[in-house]
Amino acid sequence: MSNEIAELDRRVRELADRAEITELVVRGFAAIDERQRDPAGRPFDEAWARASFTEDVRFDFPPGSFAGLAGAPAIQNRIMDAFGATQHLAGVPLIELDGDRARVRWDAVHTHHHREPERGLFVSGGHYEAEAVRTPDGWRFRRMALHVTWTTGEPPRPDPALRALMAATLPSDT
Repeated sequence: MSNEIAELDRRVRELADRAEITELVVRGFAAIDERQRDPAGRPFDEAWARASFTEDVRFDFPPGSFAGLAGAPAIQNRIMDAFGATQHLAGVPLIELDGDRARVRWDAVHTHHHREPERGLFVSGGHYEAEAVRTPDGWRFRRMALHVTWTTGEPPRPDPALRALMAATLPSDT
């Protein structure tokens, strides 16, 4: 009987880990769309970053790469300032647990209204690959990369200040 209880305990812990990691994905996309509805009232801030990412997080996104929790809110706010309303849809994440680490992959479709209505919509689809780690505060993303496989509409205009902000967060050997 104790082997059965131990196995049940293991399965419950695994399901709880999967649920918490899935919640990271869903909460992240919801935060983006909620921020776009009310940028002043729901900005990306330190609390937002700490609830989802580790101190040494690294992001690889189409506008560029950046690293570290400290710069994440300002960079994410600047990326999203190019858009008005958005809708981010996430597929069910594939999660490979390995103790206190997990590889996570999910498909996504991102719909963005440009702030200038005449520019229409910019829509992209692709997938994310991420590494999550268990911390004392729960699961957090340590790495996140977006791989865009298709787009339609006019992409955001290049933002040299954003690229400089991102580059300043990276170690000099990157």
